[in-house]
Amino acid sequence: MSKVPWIPSPKIVVEYIKHALGVTRSDVVMDLGCGDGRVLIDFAKAGVSVVCIEIDRVLCNVTEIVFELYGVKDRLKLICNDFFRVNFAEIMPRPTIVYAYLYSSILEMLSPKLETELGFGTIIVTLDFPIRGWSPVFAKHLVDESNYDRVLWIYINGISNPSARIAKGTTVDINDVINQCLRSGRRLFLF
Repeated sequence: MSKVPWIPSPKIVVEYIKHALGVTRSDVVMDLGCGDGRVLIDFAKAGVSVVCIEIDRVLCNVTEIVFELYGVKDRLKLICNDFFRVNFAEIMPRPTIVYAYLYSSILEMLSPKLETELGFGTIIVTLDFPIRGWSPVFAKHLVDESNYDRVLWIYINGISNPSARIAKGTTVDINDVINQCLRSGRRLFLF
């Protein structure tokens, strides 16, 4: 896959995700195309383990330096590779939240990997671009520090993805789905 242009995410996005999703130290937040790591540095400073996946070696080096300077390199797992070549199922500890600021066309190509390689209940947050064919559980409009309108799309793997909505010869028990979400321990403070 060729490089996707790096466009930094606004600070308000990170703050919203941290508070609205009730992120705790037991979470593992993964950024697909992390750039210089700016989205994940605040999570790491709060004691959260983070996974940065970035194809650009220069940006990987910048991320390592920034995490070292902030004294949180021990919370960083940096994968300098194309996210299409990384098996998300092999990342340990398993990501509980995935962030992506990618074009819809890239998200659409990536969606089968998200669906099959991430665990049930993994939250996927995209900025400005939805995942075509998926049903968000929530969409939040924000105005960033540059006064631009932004949209955060929030999905839950196992609920939002297409195969989760297909009943293959069985009846889907919505109570079972809700109980699985509750067992995952995730609290959503979507406001």
